[in-house]
Amino acid sequence: MANETDLLNDALGQIGASRINAIDDGSINANYCQTFYPTLRDGMLRAHHWNFNEGRVSLALDVEVPPFEYAFQYSLPADYLKVRRYYGGMPTVLDLSWLGWLDWNSLNSYIRDNYQIVENKKLLSNDSIALIVYSRRVENPDLWDPIFYQGIACALASKLASAITKDDRKSDALLKKAEALYFPLAMAVDGQENPVTPFIVDNLTWGR
Repeated sequence: MANETDLLNDALGQIGASRINAIDDGSINANYCQTFYPTLRDGMLRAHHWNFNEGRVSLALDVEVPPFEYAFQYSLPADYLKVRRYYGGMPTVLDLSWLGWLDWNSLNSYIRDNYQIVENKKLLSNDSIALIVYSRRVENPDLWDPIFYQGIACALASKLASAITKDDRKSDALLKKAEALYFPLAMAVDGQENPVTPFIVDNLTWGR
């Protein structure tokens, strides 16, 4: 079972640097890991709708309300990284009766205009109930997709190569490997785990 220290030592090993005991052990290499790793991890967790970091939550309504434009304010989860889907006052996906009066363009407009994320990690909405599917910060590498794990280790090694060994050529090669091999492969495999979503078109399109 891989943990955070295993991942960091994987990256350090790829550039021939000394191992660490933990990200906060005070060594020079650990300090570099502490500088580069958390933002790299969170950035890549935000970059794609990974299956392993999907979360669902009913948001807690704040006592404080927005001064204008929206009626309600909600606190986002502590591990929140990005909203994937929003459900509020609109009908649920299981209630198909609303499809007769709402086309897809109207639905997209409804969702887009009915909430907003603001800088202090609050969600503003006109819905008295707000549920979201979101990307979570998953800090335990053992819960990640194994190919995503390799991509993070390789991308981190690229940063560490410049900082520790001062080897820019090695850094460039590792970055290209992460970008061209590991992350595209991880996205492709991750996408194969979900059921195929049918592409819905109107009758006019079928008539052509």
